[in-house]
This record gives sequence, structure tokens and C-alpha cells, in this order.
Amino acid sequence: MDYRKLFKEINKGDWQGIYLFFGEEQYIKQQALNRIIEAMVDPSLKDLNYAQIDGTDVDLDIIINACETLPFMVDRRLVVVKDLSILNGRADGNIDEDSFLEYIKKMSETTCLILYCRNGVDKRKKIYKYINKTGKAIEFKYLTGKELHTWINQTVEQQGKKISYKAISYLVDRVGNELNDISNELKKLISYIGQSGEIDIKAIDQVVTPTLEQSIFQLVDAIGEKRSSQALMILGNLINEGGQAAPPILAMIARQFRLILQCKEYREKGYNPNTIAAKLNQRSFVVKKCLSQARNFTVEQLKKGLELCLQADYYIKIGKIQDSMALELIIIKMCNY
Repeated sequence: MDYRKLFKEINKGDWQGIYLFFGEEQYIKQQALNRIIEAMVDPSLKDLNYAQIDGTDVDLDIIINACETLPFMVDRRLVVVKDLSILNGRADGNIDEDSFLEYIKKMSETTCLILYCRNGVDKRKKIYKYINKTGKAIEFKYLTGKELHTWINQTVEQQGKKISYKAISYLVDRVGNELNDISNELKKLISYIGQSGEIDIKAIDQVVTPTLEQSIFQLVDAIGEKRSSQALMILGNLINEGGQAAPPILAMIARQFRLILQCKEYREKGYNPNTIAAKLNQRSFVVKKCLSQARNFTVEQLKKGLELCLQADYYIKIGKIQDSMALELIIIKMCNY
């Protein structure tokens, strides 16, 4: 089920007996949960009609007791179980899947049960298949492309401000596509521009500090395009202004080379980006970025990059070279390879 349809049903008060919320996009998922709580639960009666349970280490009886408690002065009681271990393929919880499935099939109609997972679920599980068929299983994926641009534009417009398509793309390049991060940066930007009506690239440069991951993307982009001075400048910003230590930067560069190589090899075998993301257990946004970067490297260059990273790590550990110098040499050698 699409999350947008869910919000429409919430506004109509069209409730299901059981929901499953899962997926990587935390911001919208939490918004959906908050909206259901606001719509279903009277704050003055919250202690009687709402229960939240940690599902990582819980007995089935606790969940059953919460679900079988009758609502007070309303039609439905809301029960939220977070991160139920049996949903992600783990077998170390206290609940047997068959027993839980047997219960929810006959669960009281006076209860609305939400199974809320911070990350993914095992879609092979019988419980997932049952909820997907008879209830509402909603996967919250990262927004990308036009959908992400629309969300940012609407969020800015709601505050009476404007932002161009170019500025949106620039912002996403700096912070990624996690809405929690984007939302926080937009709040700072809107406060920064004050009476000005538009968020522009200059304001983004002044306010938004790129995440380490995004800086590594930019660094590897510069290496792939043989722009050594740009790559060295990004490295200097990370160390001098960002306060990043060299070892984590080295690890991230090596990780990026490895991901690009893996994506490149899978793509050459004919796999599409979504399949590659599933195989590598990566966000589709990351895979698409890696595939874009892969065009700037040959397989031999990527393997050379990994070899240089391993060599640098060894030399740093034995004290043969200063860590920041090792990173600079990787950049220079890769840009001239």
C-alpha cells in the first residue's frame, strides 16, 4: 500500500484492524504513526485507550493483554508494538510466529494494532503475507527524483518561502535524501534567510554542512573526473573544517570504491538498480549514485583504488606515513592513474 493512500484513509477515519509499518524512510513513517495517534486517541483518555510496547523482547501474553483490554468511551483501542523480532527474520525473540499469527487472526475488533518496524521486514514470513493480504502493510521508502523535489518544494512553500529546482538538487547533493536530515536543514535555512523570500544556493553554502557520506560522494566524483585540486580541497574541508579524523575518511573512501565496483559489475551482468540495491542491502539512492560514478572509472581503476586504501591503512598503522598525507597520496595517484 502507498503511504499517500494511508494518509487519505486516516483523514477519513477509515481504519483497519492491523497495520504493518516498515522501511527505511523514518520521517514519513513517524508522521503516519503520529497522525493515527492524533486521530484515534483522545489525549485525556490516552492512558486507557493507547499502549506502546517494545517488541524486541516481549512475551505474547503482554501483547494479547494489551489488545484484549476494552476501549473506554470510544470504539477502538490503539496498540503499537515496535520492532517485533519475528518480523525481521530473527529467531531470538520470545514469540512464536505461528502462535502470534493465530492470535491476530481472531483479534478483537475493538483493537487497532500497529506493528512498527524501524527498518525492513522479511517478506517471506507468514505474518507479513497475512497482513499484506488482510490488513495494511505499508513500506516507507526513501523519496527520490520528482517525488523528493515535490516534497521539499511543498515544505518550503508551507512556510511562505520559495526554492528553485536547482537549489533543491544542490541541497540533496549536500545532505542526501533522508527527510529527517532535509527537514532539519530546511528549518535552519528558513530561519537564516529571514525576510528574504527564497532559499538559494548561496544560503545553502552558508548554512548546510554536507554529511560525511555526501562529502565522500563529492570527493570520489572529483577523483573520477581527475580534478585533483577539487578532491584535495574537499579532503581539507573534511579534516580542517569538519573535524573529521583521517581513518574514518579512509574507510569511507575504500567503502565507496568497493560499492562502485560491486554496482558496476552487477550492472554489467544486466541487473537493474533496484535489484542491485537489494543484493547489496543498500538504499536505491546510494546505488544510483554509485552507478553514476562508475562511468568515471574502469574496473582496474577501482581495484587500484582499493589496493591504495589497503596499503595506506597498513602504512598508517605501522607509522610509516602520516594519515592525512596518506589520503592526499591516494587522491594524487588515482587522479593520475
